[in-house]
Amino acid sequence: MKTKEIREAFLDFFAARGHTPVVSSSLVPADDPTLLF
Repeated sequence: MKTKEIREAFLDFFAARGHTPVVSSSLVPADDPTLLF
């Protein structure tokens, strides 16, 4: 089983139980001047 197939099976499992897949996003805002690094 390839990585893509595992990811799709995981998402399909939760989608079949009423969860909504959401596109991933970064936890760190782009160009945030308050970041220390």
